[in-house]
Amino acid sequence: MKIHFVGIGGIGMSAVALHEFLNGNDVYGSNIEETERTAYLRKLGIPIFVPHSADNWYDPDLVIKTPAVRDDNPEIVRARMERVPIENRLHYFRDILKREKKEEFAVTGTDGKTTTTAMVAHVLKHLKKSPTVFLGGIMDSLEHGNYEKGNGPVVYELDESEEFFSEFSPNYLIITNARGDHLENYGNSLSRYRSAFEKISRNTDLVVTFAEDELTSHLGDVTFGVKKGTYTLEMRSASRAEQKAVVEKNGKRYLELKLKVPGFHNVLNALAVIALFDSLGYDLAPVLEALEEFRGVHRRFSIAFHDPETNIYVIDDYAHTPDEIRNLLQTAKEVFENEKIVVIFQPHRYSRLEREDGNFAKALQLADEVVVTEVYDAFEEKKNGVSGKMIWDSLKSLGKEAYFVEKLPELEKVIPVSENTVFLFVGAGDIIYSSRRFVERYQSSKSSPSRVLGSNK
Repeated sequence: MKIHFVGIGGIGMSAVALHEFLNGNDVYGSNIEETERTAYLRKLGIPIFVPHSADNWYDPDLVIKTPAVRDDNPEIVRARMERVPIENRLHYFRDILKREKKEEFAVTGTDGKTTTTAMVAHVLKHLKKSPTVFLGGIMDSLEHGNYEKGNGPVVYELDESEEFFSEFSPNYLIITNARGDHLENYGNSLSRYRSAFEKISRNTDLVVTFAEDELTSHLGDVTFGVKKGTYTLEMRSASRAEQKAVVEKNGKRYLELKLKVPGFHNVLNALAVIALFDSLGYDLAPVLEALEEFRGVHRRFSIAFHDPETNIYVIDDYAHTPDEIRNLLQTAKEVFENEKIVVIFQPHRYSRLEREDGNFAKALQLADEVVVTEVYDAFEEKKNGVSGKMIWDSLKSLGKEAYFVEKLPELEKVIPVSENTVFLFVGAGDIIYSSRRFVERYQSSKSSPSRVLGSNK
C-alpha cells in the first residue's frame, strides 16, 4: 500500500511512518519545514517534500494527517478531489495496533509520559522481550530514535491531547497524571476530560495511576505516590551523578531504586514502572538494573554543552507546562547547587498560555534569571492579547529579573552570559535551534565572553 503522510516530520507521525515503511509499505510524506526527523527519514530512502503543495503527490492509496494539518492544506484538498481516503494519525495508529494483535504497554497523562514510556521500553529491551516501540521523543538505545521494530509486545506513548485516545484498549496502562492540559480539545470541560480517562481505564486490564492525582487516582488497580499509594517513597538522596530512593510497598520497606537520570519527578516515573512490572509478576532485580542504566530521552534535561574552563552549561529541555517547568528548575537547583540558573523559555501554544496565565511565572521564578520569547504557535491561530509578554509582566510583578524577546534571532543580544552559569533552553517548540546557535556563538567568541543586556529588561 502507498501511504502519504502529511506532517511526516512530527515526532509521533514519523514513528508511524517508520513502522509502515519497515513493514513493507510504500511510504512518502510532506512537512511544513525541515526537521531532524525529515532528514533521518530521507536517509532511509523515504521521499519527503518541503513545504506542503498539491504537487506533492505520488497517487497514494491512503493519506494520513496530524491534527495540526488543516482541511485547507493543499494535499488534503487534492486527496478529497481524487477521492483518496484520509485518516487522522491517532485513528490510524489504533488500526495498526488492532492489526498487530500484540500485548500492549501504554503510557498517557499530562507530564512525564515520554520518559515513562522510554523507561518501560528500556526495561523490556533489557529483559530481551524485543518490544516494538513508538516514542514521543528520541532515545539513543532505540534503533531509529523514536521507533524500534520488535517481535514482542508493543510499547507506546498515548497522546491525551486528542479525546480519541480514550478509544484505545491497551493491556497495561500507566497514567502519570492528568492536569487539564489541552482542555480546549474537550470543549473546555474538565468533566469530559476526566471521562476520557475513565473510559480508557475501563478498556484496560491493568491500570497504574498516581495516587495523589485529583482526576485519575481512583482509576488505578495499582497506585504509586510520594506518601499515598501501593508503592511509596520512604526516603531519597541525590547527587550530581545519581539519585537513590527507598521504596515501600503497602507501607513496608520493599527495595532500593537507583537512577542516573536526575530529578524527583524521574523517581516518580520509575516508581510507576516498578509498580507496573511488580504487579505483572516480573522479577524486579533486572527491572531495577535496567532503570539504573537508563540514560533518558533527548531534550529531557539534556546537557548539550559544557565548558569546563568557565563552568558554563547549556541544557535542552522539552518542558512546556508549569508543573514540568517547576520540576525542571527544582532538578537544576539540586544538580547545580553552586551555579546560576538562567532559563530561556519559549511558551508553546496560545491556548495553553491563556489558560495557565500566572502559573508559568510562578514556576519560572525559581530561576535566577529568565528570558521569555514570543509564543510558538504549534499551528494555532494567534489570540488577541495573548503573548509571551504576559509571562514577562508577571515575572516583573514578582520582582524577578527577566527579559522579553519577540523574535528568536534577538536572543543573542539579551541572554546574560557569565561564568558558573547553567543556561536552560526550555520549550516544546523550536527553541532548541536557538540553543545550538547560542553554543556556536559562545564558542566563536569564547576568548571575550560578555554580558549583553537587552532593552526589554
